Amino acid sequence: MAEKGTLQYKLTKITGKTVLAAIVCGIMFWLAKDKILEPVWFVPGAVLTLLGEWLRLWAAGHLRKNKQLTTTGPYSHVKNPLYIGTLLITLGFSAMAMSYWIMLGGFVWFFIYYAPYKKKQENEKLISSFGQPWVEFDKAVPDYLPRLSPYPGRGTNRWSFEVVKENSEHETAIGVIAGFAVLLYLLVR
Repeated sequence: MAEKGTLQYKLTKITGKTVLAAIVCGIMFWLAKDKILEPVWFVPGAVLTLLGEWLRLWAAGHLRKNKQLTTTGPYSHVKNPLYIGTLLITLGFSAMAMSYWIMLGGFVWFFIYYAPYKKKQENEKLISSFGQPWVEFDKAVPDYLPRLSPYPGRGTNRWSFEVVKENSEHETAIGVIAGFAVLLYLLVR
């Protein structure tokens, strides 16, 4: 097994989903290159994109993956803040690029395939890892529509940039910033 943080380790994280996401982004940028992007689409899309990445950074700074049940930060309000952040980024980039089909496809794909698949896959893993605390958390905290009050049984962990880096979210943020820069260039050129 490659050591975490090395290029070899990062290459092991490339999956079919990663490649597909890169292809979709490439298509979206390619389709946007000849369009005259409009601020009326760009500005709300930029807000969604930045909100999505902010949510992912907040969540990643609390997530102690495979070490403990994370119930702090955004996880005290919603079980899947990373997925919500990804959805917001997808919808935001699609709006900025005025790629209506990618926007619609991303929304449908997320709720029909991705969310149910991840729920089943992760639920089994979390039950076997954390048992009854997970079952209680699962019942009390919604999947996608945040509860207004924080989960009463939440932990005490604080947000940490070191944890963000452990979860490689800083790399995702760099990709989001790069995509944002490309679309901003296409808007102002």
